[in-house]
Amino acid sequence: MSAGRNQTQSWREVDSLVEEAQQKTGYRRMLHEFRGGGRYIDLEKDTQFSDAWVVLGILLTLVGLALNSRFLTAAALSLFVIMMASGAWSQLSLFGLHYRRQFSETRAFLGETIELTLEVRNQKLLPLTWLDITDVFSATLPLDRSQVVINRITNLGEFRTFWMLGAFQRLTRHFTIQCAQRGYHTYGPATINTGDGFGLFSRKALTSQRDCVIVYPRLYSMAELRLPAKNPFGERGSPLRLFEDPLRTVGIREWQSGDSLRRVHWKATARHQQMLSRAYEPSEEPQALIVLNVATLTRHWLGNIPELQERAISVASSLAALCTELRLPVGLIANGYLPGSDQSISLLPGRSPNQLVRILELLAAITALATQPIEKMIWHEAPRLPWGATLLVVTAIAHDDLLATLQDLSQAGRQIVLFTLAEEPPARQLPGVLVYHLPHLVDDLIIPQKVIADAAN
Repeated sequence: MSAGRNQTQSWREVDSLVEEAQQKTGYRRMLHEFRGGGRYIDLEKDTQFSDAWVVLGILLTLVGLALNSRFLTAAALSLFVIMMASGAWSQLSLFGLHYRRQFSETRAFLGETIELTLEVRNQKLLPLTWLDITDVFSATLPLDRSQVVINRITNLGEFRTFWMLGAFQRLTRHFTIQCAQRGYHTYGPATINTGDGFGLFSRKALTSQRDCVIVYPRLYSMAELRLPAKNPFGERGSPLRLFEDPLRTVGIREWQSGDSLRRVHWKATARHQQMLSRAYEPSEEPQALIVLNVATLTRHWLGNIPELQERAISVASSLAALCTELRLPVGLIANGYLPGSDQSISLLPGRSPNQLVRILELLAAITALATQPIEKMIWHEAPRLPWGATLLVVTAIAHDDLLATLQDLSQAGRQIVLFTLAEEPPARQLPGVLVYHLPHLVDDLIIPQKVIADAAN
């Protein structure tokens, strides 16, 4: 099961545990709105206080009056004062209390670092002698000089901090997060535990703030991909020029007998002293569609090789960035899916300024489990794809079924470019298909050959 789905299931387990605890113990759920926008859900009021304290106070009072002992009477009075003060202190402990986590960036690339600031404010005269905060952190993004502990019940990472705040005091602590794994990483909610200074009463609350840090895949440069600087995806011109767009002039050509007078370029004709006509771009605009195969074994349901899969996702991300740099409309289809969804990813090519960001976010969240064989998905999506789009197929394996599908699409007039991370290049010839073999991107990986051999049989 993928990390994204595990986190989703873990959140559901946490919510169910909280609801079950509230039903069994009859906790009151109270929303406290404080100045500055802080919101807490009061989960529990714990106490070391019992009826024995009241009985002891009454006995001390009776004995002190009977014996006319000022000491016992003062002790009983002090006990009652401590109990009332502790109760009031505990009731007001959450008032004016604010906890906030702030990230320097909420989006980063693999290998980068993010600064995290935790801030606690006590906006009241009453001090807090102890404040224990347990915050839900991503277990896959390590902190410098600190440790995130895995909760074995919820399977979530927890980060615990202890604070002591005076009246109207604000404290901050700074941490550095290492973006060591691609994905969507959630932070929060935090459980706050505080109370009176005597330790008789305690209050526990749950913050409503949740944050998300998106770690994009690593991007390779053209030099690392070893692509040619000119026409890396082959000839960009459309092979079919059945229709031309009169709004996009690309140059001039000699006048032909079938040209209308509207097509004649009169200024160029006068300058060159011969009839010249405008040359238009084809109506089929060059586009690029990245086809990502998240499977790393021939039979996708046998599992995957995570390191090899991450390199394939990085290649797909790099191609999306390259297409944007070349000003090509780019899209993405993949046989993976997003956490909490059972549908494959499909994003048609577009020129939106946010298109690259959308693709990177999809690739950041994509899960490790393939929904179906990539060749089956390509056949299903092919009739709905733009005819002028170049299919950039990225796969860690190049098995016979996939190669046969690509060859059939190439013979049907589709422009195909294959990027494979397999150890060996495709054994069969693929006429009309441009093949880039990229084993140098995975030379440092130790791939279990026996597993691949068993999966292929």
